[in-house]
Amino acid sequence: MTMSDNSIFFLSPSTSVPMSQPSVLVVGGGAFGTSTAYHLSHRGYANVTVLDRFAAPSKDAAATDLNKIVRYDYPNPLYTKLGLEAMRVWKDPNSLFRDLFRPTGWIMSAHEMTRDFLTAAYESGVKEKRKGVKWMSIAETKSKWPEFTGSFDGWTNLWSPEAGWVPSGEALLRFASAAQANGVKYVSGNAGFAKRLLYNEEGACIGVLAADGQVHLADVVILCTGANTATLIDAKDEIVARSHCVGIMQLTPDEVEKYKSLPIVDDFEQGILFPPDANGLLKICSCRFITNHYNSFVPGASIGHSHADYPEDGVPREIEEEMRSFVRDMIPDLADRPWVSTRMCWDGDTKDVNFRVCPSPKAKNLYIATAGSGHGFKFMPIIGKYVVDMLEGTMSKDYVDLWKWRFGAIPPKTGKEPHPWPQRDLGELTGWKGRNKRLVQGKL
Repeated sequence: MTMSDNSIFFLSPSTSVPMSQPSVLVVGGGAFGTSTAYHLSHRGYANVTVLDRFAAPSKDAAATDLNKIVRYDYPNPLYTKLGLEAMRVWKDPNSLFRDLFRPTGWIMSAHEMTRDFLTAAYESGVKEKRKGVKWMSIAETKSKWPEFTGSFDGWTNLWSPEAGWVPSGEALLRFASAAQANGVKYVSGNAGFAKRLLYNEEGACIGVLAADGQVHLADVVILCTGANTATLIDAKDEIVARSHCVGIMQLTPDEVEKYKSLPIVDDFEQGILFPPDANGLLKICSCRFITNHYNSFVPGASIGHSHADYPEDGVPREIEEEMRSFVRDMIPDLADRPWVSTRMCWDGDTKDVNFRVCPSPKAKNLYIATAGSGHGFKFMPIIGKYVVDMLEGTMSKDYVDLWKWRFGAIPPKTGKEPHPWPQRDLGELTGWKGRNKRLVQGKL
């Protein structure tokens, strides 16, 4: 079925599918969407379709990255519980994700603005009796990993040995392939590029209009649209597109050998350092977020800056300098290493850093399952189970309250914010337009 772009977007109730066998549209094939589709298919839903502009692993998904942290160190025990559940899957030799988890441990680091958050994480670890979680002095840090030759001035470090990382793009592809093998249909290209939601005369959501004019109808529509949620519903005050900036360095074989035993270092006020992967690629990620109101076509909303639409754009100059300063604190020898590539990694964030897994506040048959808020990927193996519970009305009240729609309410300041650095907008920053093209040409 097709419809012109300027048609009225209401269809009659008679076009819906009988609820005896509900059909489900999952809009977005990132971590939340893929997990939701997989768990729906294993819960007995036989008519599940994932719409995404790109084939798996989606180019614009935050999860389609070199690697992501997997851990369960949270001040909030509800996320700790969830993290432990997910960790068991990541480590299970019989799971879909076997052999992907790298148990490197991680150092959580704070400065003046985030010491309260780090202390809360430590106290939670003590209460939960997590193995090996302890404060680590700078001297002890450098003694354990002599590869760290920097000064670490002003750092407070907390060591958590059970955390690690996974190659996230590979994990997402495995999960999507497993969902398809269990009957989930994937639609990509312009046919999978959701442009508008469709509603019937009673205001219930009944489907999606795609960029090629196709109409996809379903009994249930679930938005797992991350940084682009505000392009489909009024979410500009609830879910804001924010980006980590990522830079990749290529190490020599000797350097890979030298640095292969490093832990992850997550400095809440500066950035994240990952150990080199199997290809000798070392990733640096900024923890100083940026928004994108600058070139948003949705008034008042920050939305993602698509890698497909802007493949030559990269990291702003100001953030590059901050990332290099972060590396200089730890490993001065790598601080001025050229980038292989840089990338803005966009996610949907909320003001309270909690996900949104809830019914739409405005339309029947429409549900929200998104807003990873920079920490959602680690839950990918199991978050879809909770989404299905939410659809079926069986999710526990604790999580219903944690992930409800808050209508843009600003949470009270608790002094325990993980990333309090003031955010900047893409329009305030320089050097990112065409950066990767210049990098390839050797003009940086």
